[in-house]
Amino acid sequence: MLSRPKLPEIDNVRALAIIAVLLIHGTSNATLLPLGTASQALFFILNKISLFTVPLFIWISGLVLFYTYFDRWEPGMAIAFWTKRVRKILIPYVGWSLFYYLFNQFMFHGEIHVDPVYFIKLLVSGNASYHLYYMIIIVQFYLLFPLLMTAAKRFPRFRQSLIPLGIILQVSGYGFHHWVHPIPEYTSLFISYLALFACGAFVGIHYSAAVSWSNRYRSWLWSIALIAGASYASMLLLHQYSLISLENTWYELALLVYCLAIPLCVLQWARRLVFMSSSLSRLMSSLGAASFGIYLLHPALLTLWDRLAPEQGRFLLYDLHTICSVVIGLFGSWLLVRLSTSIINKKNLRR
Repeated sequence: MLSRPKLPEIDNVRALAIIAVLLIHGTSNATLLPLGTASQALFFILNKISLFTVPLFIWISGLVLFYTYFDRWEPGMAIAFWTKRVRKILIPYVGWSLFYYLFNQFMFHGEIHVDPVYFIKLLVSGNASYHLYYMIIIVQFYLLFPLLMTAAKRFPRFRQSLIPLGIILQVSGYGFHHWVHPIPEYTSLFISYLALFACGAFVGIHYSAAVSWSNRYRSWLWSIALIAGASYASMLLLHQYSLISLENTWYELALLVYCLAIPLCVLQWARRLVFMSSSLSRLMSSLGAASFGIYLLHPALLTLWDRLAPEQGRFLLYDLHTICSVVIGLFGSWLLVRLSTSIINKKNLRR
């Protein structure tokens, strides 16, 4: 069976997601500025409203996998699927985990000690660097994908119930973790993001219908996303000033609604950008295509850049440093990815 046409808008969605990653990591130190300063409040809000990024990447994975494989999936394809993911995801993950294991030791301690057992523990938990936990989550979804796809193909009711089932299971997992018994490494388990993956999967299967539906209810989706995002950031901002004290579930609920609404809003914007054929469209497409490399590289650049950080008391300089952290982390990584891709392509042409 013929493959479905490629979705160029997805690179634009990835671009926005990777920009949000850099906003989170680039402003993280600035959120620790003294309370009451305008800089702290601004960077804190930017940091928190960007927390949709990992859920958005999970949603993209669900969409792309189900969009790509649904019409041609057979259970016997599972081995080939996993083999491809080992080559594209697992091997780079191991390599970059080793890099950050050694790099962070040198940068923060000035020396390197190799402990294979400890490194394996870091590898399993995704803790070799602060950003690598995402790889553990996505590997879990890759392991589950053949089972979920087979069920979606064979059972129409399961296929049509993907969204409510995903939400119910994610909420149930949170409820057990929060009220019954803490689940080890809960934030790195697939259950923490199952609603987003299921929503992406549903959109991937019914892409044209989902796009039409989102366009029809555009104003509602944007209103929900803006209200939920503003509520989440506002509650956190007020909490840090000790002006409110809410049970954690309220924050989680606002974040879940925000993260469920954002993907379709971003998709609408991304589709419009594709048809613009502007410089911005080309830039976003290029950033999206390089997003995996940017994700892997940027913490190293931010660590190097933070060596030049001024004292937090020098607010104007520190604000400028924080803004440059985002810009350097994003475009510096992007440039390195483009250069490495160009070198690899030239070597391949010579063979």
